[in-house]
Amino acid sequence: MVILAKKDPDETLLEHTKNALMVFKSIKDAYPEVPQICGVPDFWEHLFYSIFFHDFGKAASGFQKAISGGEKWKYRHEILSAGFVSGLEYENQFKNAVAMAIITHHKDIFYLREKFGTFPNPMGKKRYFEKLQELISNFEELKEIQQKIPEISKKYLGFELNKFRDIMSIDELIDSYKSAVLPYKNQFEDKELTILHDKYGIFLKGFLTACDHLASGGKYSLLSGIEDMRAVYNFPELRKTQSQAAETKGDAFLIAPTGTGKTEASLLWSHANQNPCRSKRVFYLLPYTASINAMYKRLQIDFKDPELIGIQHGKAMYYLYRSFEDEEDYLTATKKAKEIKSLTDKIYRPYKIATPHQILKSMFGIRGFEQNLAEMSNALFIMDEIHAYDAHTTALILETLKILKEYQANFLIMSATLPSFLKEMFKTELGITKEIFFTELELDEFTRHRVSVLKGNIQDNLDLIIKELDDNKKVLVVCNTVVQAQKIYKQLSQGIENHGLIHGRFILRDREEIESKLENLNLLVGTQAIEVSLNIDYDVLFSEPAPLDALIQRFGRVNRKGWEEKIIKPVYVFEQGSEKDKYVYKNQELVSKSLELLSKENILGESKIQKLVDEVYLNGYQGSDLASFEMVKKTFPKFHSKIVPFINEKENQEEFYNLYQSVEVVPIQFKLEYLEEIENKRYFEAMKYIVSISVGQYKKLKHNNQIQIDSDMIFASVDYSSEMGLLLDSEESIMGIFDKDT
Repeated sequence: MVILAKKDPDETLLEHTKNALMVFKSIKDAYPEVPQICGVPDFWEHLFYSIFFHDFGKAASGFQKAISGGEKWKYRHEILSAGFVSGLEYENQFKNAVAMAIITHHKDIFYLREKFGTFPNPMGKKRYFEKLQELISNFEELKEIQQKIPEISKKYLGFELNKFRDIMSIDELIDSYKSAVLPYKNQFEDKELTILHDKYGIFLKGFLTACDHLASGGKYSLLSGIEDMRAVYNFPELRKTQSQAAETKGDAFLIAPTGTGKTEASLLWSHANQNPCRSKRVFYLLPYTASINAMYKRLQIDFKDPELIGIQHGKAMYYLYRSFEDEEDYLTATKKAKEIKSLTDKIYRPYKIATPHQILKSMFGIRGFEQNLAEMSNALFIMDEIHAYDAHTTALILETLKILKEYQANFLIMSATLPSFLKEMFKTELGITKEIFFTELELDEFTRHRVSVLKGNIQDNLDLIIKELDDNKKVLVVCNTVVQAQKIYKQLSQGIENHGLIHGRFILRDREEIESKLENLNLLVGTQAIEVSLNIDYDVLFSEPAPLDALIQRFGRVNRKGWEEKIIKPVYVFEQGSEKDKYVYKNQELVSKSLELLSKENILGESKIQKLVDEVYLNGYQGSDLASFEMVKKTFPKFHSKIVPFINEKENQEEFYNLYQSVEVVPIQFKLEYLEEIENKRYFEAMKYIVSISVGQYKKLKHNNQIQIDSDMIFASVDYSSEMGLLLDSEESIMGIFDKDT
């Protein structure tokens, strides 16, 4: 009988092992620096043995019957597989390392201890020895496979391995739970950490998992990056920042206005920092889902090969599903989305567009973090719109980049408006010395706006906005709160053709519909949602007061390419906002300072912007921002030191998900549609009815009995319209229709 590793289609143990080793060869070629990073010169040998033996336990007769349709086996093949390390002729710490990689390649050590521990658990030990006997019937074949180590290692590792003594019977197998897992766990709990608790263990576990998963998915080598990025962006002439980026080796800052080709510059930088086989992974990090989706679409066209690019954010699977929905039935579209997402989550695609949270995840020890961190070694990180994060997230990003530095990663940090205090902080902490920028003279070539600070608030100036609309101007109005945006939109949209409202309180279905029509509107009213990299271009802006860096982002949505024809267009900022602005911008001093400086300007020369931003942020973070930043800087290193390979802590996951201060709800009017889709297992269709609200808003609704939980979803009894969104603060809103005990 031939030992099977997988069923449907049948794949023998030897076939699966060789397939996983094909991936191993590809990873070894792509990551030549790993032995040096983890300080173990024989790392690739150890990984080879981990992969070679990772599924030997599947030879157990019970497992073979189970995968051929028999009753469930109820044991873990990895526990038996790990016993084969007894034949390795290495010192114990390396033997145990290989055993740990094998025994945990599906489940972590706390799960194994709870369900399958052999010591000091007499029942677990008895069960282990019973399962060990099941290997006897197939042991002859296992001996034959062991004897192939020299020829197989020569093919996939590049040289013959001879550090293994063939195991002739089950009596020679060691109980790896007792010999490897227990000492590892005890050292961790006693804070006596070894190299295995550090990068060595992370790479072993991460790469073994990657080889196993990719081989199982029928992908036997990693994709390489673009051969010649200059051929992709074949402009007659590069801008100065682009040509500088194309020649910059190592970490750098890139400071340039919106619309001056930063994306192309960053990709040219990534190419300049590639290795000869173009295997360094490139992570393009953006703050907002809408920007990520747009960049993913754009690079698929630019690179002409969708396989090269992956997308990672909280709703990536839904976005992928939507891209197939029109041409496929639900099941096919879902299957395609899952396959694409699954490959993106593995070490396969050379370019990934993601949020920083996807990178932070690995620092919190979320399941699979070893594979993610292994992938990020020697990677290239493009941090776009770095100014967009609050103090807490900025500190987390900074601490994360410091850890990635230990993995020999490189960074390009980009922004149109990066306050100097932040730049200095990144420079000092990460040792970045290079900067790509335009001179003042060159910057002023991109000047596009005349700025005016208007007395009063938006309500006092409605006539001026209406006059611009009457003059057939494309008008953009930005408010600081959803309630204000809804109110102003209602007042301005009467009698205007082609108008729209955008903010964060639309259900997914309506938000997508709105985003698809933003380019051709005569009037767009929105919140900070328009600061996102949406491809919009208006003639005039009216904005409520905000800190200068946020205002500059808003200005960037007007007259985007005006500098090409030396056209200047007006942007207006009101002196006063609404009562609730203090919850959006807690440090109102920044807002006042921004208005004071802008009121002295007329034509806003592009070279002035950096100086103005620096003046606003002269004292760096203040008050609660400073406290939050310093708290992360102080606690994160201690927290991260508790993250070790082979262990997934539930508490860490809670810490990570606490970063998201929002709650997903479904407006009550869509309850029947939502539940029907869930009942029919059409989960992505059900997602279309979801909207996010803040934790504070959720608590308020709960207090007013406007929340109901059904089928694990929260339903909110709040008015909703596809034009206005969720009317959370509407006076007409339905109040208290749910009893306290629902």
